[in-house]
Amino acid sequence: MRAFLWFLGLIVLAGLIGAAIAYPAYELTLHFAHWAFHRVASRIAMLVLIAGLVWLCRRLNLETRRDFGYGLPWRRFLSQSLLWGVIGMATAAVGAAFLLLTHLRVMDAQFIPGASSFARIFLIGVGSGISVALLEETVMRGAMHTAIERESGAWTAALLTALLFALLHFFAKVRIPADEIGWGSGFDLLLRSFAPLGHPALVADSYLSWLVVGLILSLTRVLTGNIAVAIGLHAGWVVVLRMLQESTAAGISPAYAAWVGRFDGLLGYWLLPWGAAIAAALWFTRSAWVHCASGSSTSSR
Repeated sequence: MRAFLWFLGLIVLAGLIGAAIAYPAYELTLHFAHWAFHRVASRIAMLVLIAGLVWLCRRLNLETRRDFGYGLPWRRFLSQSLLWGVIGMATAAVGAAFLLLTHLRVMDAQFIPGASSFARIFLIGVGSGISVALLEETVMRGAMHTAIERESGAWTAALLTALLFALLHFFAKVRIPADEIGWGSGFDLLLRSFAPLGHPALVADSYLSWLVVGLILSLTRVLTGNIAVAIGLHAGWVVVLRMLQESTAAGISPAYAAWVGRFDGLLGYWLLPWGAAIAAALWFTRSAWVHCASGSSTSSR
């Protein structure tokens, strides 16, 4: 558990340092861009975290490509990530179809359907998917999983990283009005981000949704020993999620309202059967795909 506590402590420290310098950084960006405060604050915290991770990985002897989840030859790694990215988009499209068909999401009035509009939001999704998946999987299912696995085993690592993965997705999802931004806004953002966790009934659906996603990604890490599949699935899911965010808005559907959470209008209890079906499919078909994604026979796992 020491490795997990090291990572947790670093994440907390990065959040506090980011909160302390978020406001001056935001003021600086106003000279050349008009980025929202929560985006500036989250990027600053991420940069601080990356710098800290360099030190922590050296301390925990995480030095090789395999330690970070990149044990496959590059060509196989890229081909597997691309394949599972397509699978990720296909499985996410099922969820998107459910949201649209039940009118839990409706087309945004400002979105004009067409080839150029679709291409634009698709490229936005691909950019977000690749960047988010690479960063989060390298840290969570890569370095953190390896460090915890050395001490406590693969399944403990899978569970702990999934629990933390779900928790961190609440950070910087709130908005602070421009007229309220000041020197303490970074800490205010931290408090507002995680305050909903004090009311479990309000966020249980969203937390469980992220937890299911994290467990699926952790499952692929345990089965394959690398993060190629996790990066692909994660990126594919983010592509569809970002496309929904760019083109739709929350709808009114009393008959299905309980299935989607109030936190972001996208995630919710509908993800639980969806995620269970994906996890079951991955597990029961593992003899058909794990050897390709791991470079070894399934009998060794």
